[in-house]
Amino acid sequence: AGTTRDLIEIAFDLGGYPASLIDTAGLREAGDAVEAEGIRRARERARAADLRLLVCDAREWPQLPAEIGEANGRGALVVANKVDLAPALGAGALDGDGSAYAVSAKTGAGIAALLQALEAQVVALSELGETPALTRARHRHALEDCCAALDGFIADRRDPVLAAEAVRLAARALGRITGRVDVEDVLDRVFAEFCIGK
Repeated sequence: AGTTRDLIEIAFDLGGYPASLIDTAGLREAGDAVEAEGIRRARERARAADLRLLVCDAREWPQLPAEIGEANGRGALVVANKVDLAPALGAGALDGDGSAYAVSAKTGAGIAALLQALEAQVVALSELGETPALTRARHRHALEDCCAALDGFIADRRDPVLAAEAVRLAARALGRITGRVDVEDVLDRVFAEFCIGK
């Protein structure tokens, strides 16, 4: 079968946390330029991901652990799919440390255990226990705006007027997350998103 260069991305809820699942090209030696581009994109997205799933064919499981260990790097979960075609393997966790799972995308076997492991990893990554850190893209953008304003404060701290403006912008950006906004913010939003006229 061929390899696509495209990344297939879906958004879903993972135990109350917004998550994106991105299916990429498989990682292997490229046979042509199209396949090489797909693999390049896959590696790029894997480097940026908070969690990674390394999916392999369950029928090849005995031969894979050494290769997977090298590719695993910073703690990806290994998923041996098609366990329905390798019944001796059994669905669910494959090891004691919870880093490998056997599943069947066709029958659903082992999926619940995998999702539970993913939820546990997301909770550990958030470091806030049960409360998600940032749940909306607009919150992330507001936090980025706040950081940029604070960088401006550091750069302009010798000029009190510029420093004060940078602090005001940082506070305004945080207010967009916490819900503290002023009338000016509301009007800016209304006129930016709605067409008001005759």
